[in-house]
This record gives sequence, C-alpha cells and structure tokens, in this order.
Amino acid sequence: MKHMKRSIWLAVGVVAALTVVNIGLTVSNSSEPAQAGAVLPVFRHESPVPSLVPMIRMVMPAVVNVSTRGEMPVQNQAYAPFLNNPFFRQFFGMNPFAGQAPDQERFRALGSGVIINARKGYVLTNDHVIRHATKIVITTYNHHRYPAKVVGKDRETDLAVLQIKAHGLHQIAFGNSARLDIGDFVVAIGNPFGLGHTATFGIVSGLGRTGVEQDHVGTFIQTDAAINPGNSGGALVNLRGQLIGINTAILTENGGGNIGIGFAIPVNLARAVASQIIKYGKVERGVLGVLVQDVTARLRRAFGLPPGQRGALIAQVEPDSGASRAGLRAGDIITAVNGQPVRDVSALRAIIGVLRVGARVRIRFLRNGHPMTVTAIVGHNHKSTHREFRLGHKDIGAQLANLGRNSPLYGKVKGVMVVAVTPRSPAAKAGLEPGDVILAVDQHPVSNLAEFHEAIESDHGLLLLTVQRGQSTFFTTLR
Repeated sequence: MKHMKRSIWLAVGVVAALTVVNIGLTVSNSSEPAQAGAVLPVFRHESPVPSLVPMIRMVMPAVVNVSTRGEMPVQNQAYAPFLNNPFFRQFFGMNPFAGQAPDQERFRALGSGVIINARKGYVLTNDHVIRHATKIVITTYNHHRYPAKVVGKDRETDLAVLQIKAHGLHQIAFGNSARLDIGDFVVAIGNPFGLGHTATFGIVSGLGRTGVEQDHVGTFIQTDAAINPGNSGGALVNLRGQLIGINTAILTENGGGNIGIGFAIPVNLARAVASQIIKYGKVERGVLGVLVQDVTARLRRAFGLPPGQRGALIAQVEPDSGASRAGLRAGDIITAVNGQPVRDVSALRAIIGVLRVGARVRIRFLRNGHPMTVTAIVGHNHKSTHREFRLGHKDIGAQLANLGRNSPLYGKVKGVMVVAVTPRSPAAKAGLEPGDVILAVDQHPVSNLAEFHEAIESDHGLLLLTVQRGQSTFFTTLR
C-alpha cells in the first residue's frame, strides 16, 4: 500500500493534453434558517445581486499569459524542465524518466504574469516560469502576442520582471498585503493549463507561511482560491481589484490536483523586489551579520524564557557587521524588526532578506530575559549569513578531550573538543558531532575538561551549551 505523500507543486504548466470532466452542481431549496452569525443575503426578484463581474472585467486586461521555450541541462529527467526543484522531485518522484535524458532537453511551458507598468511594458511573474527559457512570448487579454525580454530576476524570492513593447496596455493597481487578514475574500486570475484567462474565488486561509519553497526569502499567503499549473505568476487580488499577491505554488496529495491549498507571494514583497530589479537589474540584498537558530522548547527552558516565547536566537555575530556595531551578541533573541514580529528564523530572513545595503532597522530583542532595542545598519552580503542551524534529536553520546597542540584550533579557540559520538547517550540528544568544540556551559566559558566537568556537575538539570562547528557557532541543550 502506498503512503499518502504531500508535495508542493509550483504552478507552472508544461504543455500537455488536458481532459475536462464536467461536475454537476446541486442547488438546495431548503428554507431552514441559518444558525450561524454570518448569513447569505436574501434578494427580491427585482433586486440587483452582488457580482464580481465588474471587478474581474477591470483586472483581467492586466493579467497576461506567459509561454516559454528553451533548453535546459537534464540528468536523466527527460521532458521535465522543472525537476531541478526539490518540490517537483517530491511530486514526480526522484527520477521518473531515468535513462531517457540527453544532455539538453527542449521544453515548452506556460505561466502567467501581471502588468505592473503599462507605459513601460513591465510584467511581473515568477522566476521559475521563465527559468532556462530562450524565448518568451506574452499574450495579452486581447490576444495580441509580444516577444518579451528579461529585465531581471531573483531566484531567492522566485520573482522576475519582463518587458514588452506594446501600446494600450492596462496595469494593475497595487494593494497592501500587510492589511490582509484570514477570511478576506480573494480572486486568483491566471492561465491554468493554457486555457486562457481564468478567475477563481476564495479566501485568505493563512498568512506568513514558510517552508513552501526551499531557501525562499519571504513568506507566503495561503488561499483556497483554486491555483493550478499555469497559474504561476498570475494575480491574487482583493475585491477592490487590487493586487495583493503573486500566485506561485500549490500543495497536493499523491501528485493529485488542487486540494484548496495554494500559495502566493505577498505583493509588498513582490513590489519591493520588482522595484530593485527595474532600477538595478537585480536584487542586491544586504545582511545583518548574524547566524541564527529557532528558539526550541528546550532552549526556552535553558534561557529561562516564558512558555511560548518565540524569536530568532543569535548563535554567532559576524565581526564588523551591522549587528556587531549595533551591540548585538550571541545569546540575544530577536523578537521584532521594524515593528514586524520575528517568530522564527524564516520570519527574520523574510524581513532582512529584502532590504538593501545601508537600510536602518530597529531591532527588538531579549537579553537575559530583558527586552532591549537597538538600531542596526544592513551591510553587504560578503558571505552567507542568516543561516538557519537546526539540530537533530537523536539519542547519542560523546567522548571529550582538551584541545591539544596538534589540533588546528589550538590557540584559536578555548573549549573542549568532541572526539567521538556514542549512540543513545545524552550528549547527542543535543546534536553534538565529532569535531565540535564546546565553548561554554550555561554561558560560562570552559577552556578544558576540568572546567567542563565542574560546570556540568554543578548543574543536574538542563544545561545550555555553546558549540562551535567549523566556522559556525550555535546553542543546544544537554540533559
């Protein structure tokens, strides 16, 4: 028996045959009174019935179809230009076309886009819609076709800006995704399965979703408005016809169709990224200069934090970074940036990841349980920071030793080295590995085995360890 498998499916369509199945609609004539507080309005025969037609007619001309052709390198993945994405590999299996792929595979794909500047012909879409494309054609609502050039793209936010030379275009109005709430009505407009302009209706089902795309910078709006292959890059609008999101992906079961869980990139993020792409041709994102990890339940107890406390725990601060100059240090827990709550590492990346170098950010954080606030300046992204460090929860153990003169770390750090790991002992429940260096216990430095043993013997409860692994430092707990 096969297990049910959930997959994230980026809503770009590959040209293929489509079978349409009619679904009957049953209308109830029941006159039972509604018991809930929200009821459907009752209209007399002469009364006008509210309709989305005027709004959809206004928005439709600002949404375009995007068709692409190209060649992409494949590794035993014929006819599947999207299988480089890990979520597509989940959806189709790791290697469904083994043994069939040449070095390059031609493909045709379909997606959607939104006109954001009619005068200059700028069209916003998903990066994955045009990835590896050598030819891009945009078809407008009036069926005119235009070749498109790529102004710029940003893989980390999965956004791209195209440009066409055309007259008489209609551009969409921008909304404010920060004002969305769960339950707001929305309409998704795009080009599902190449059928052409299609509108579907739903609500905002969730906000601030993360983990939808690997290494994605930003969060997603979740909606039950039907999103299908070909909808990628299309518009998610409110009832005023304002753009509030760019449709991007869906969640499926066993590779099935839409199950009412779709994801859109919030327009505030999309607008900021598009602005940088149009101005600079790319996104030059800055960094705060910290290595962070999520605050787990065990770390909350170790730091003496109240139950439910969330945030991004600073494990390491890069020297000469915006964070270090602002006075942030390891052990601080970031809870908000510029007034936006930071519940975890993904939320921090979503905020910092779209800021340009030189931007000033107001950071609220906890230090030893006390709330504090500083202002930091976003710096250049010379190397990867804001990485999330997650530890496993296996029962293992460790053999420790002093740092000897033969160790490459001798004289560079002070601590106790993990030499070997034994299964099913308390140390590895903390995720320790051979080569790790324990720098501190309960934030008190330990420079040798004697100090380490003294520290752990004086505390029989939950120990907070500061550990260095390679060039990174992180916190974990040992019971």
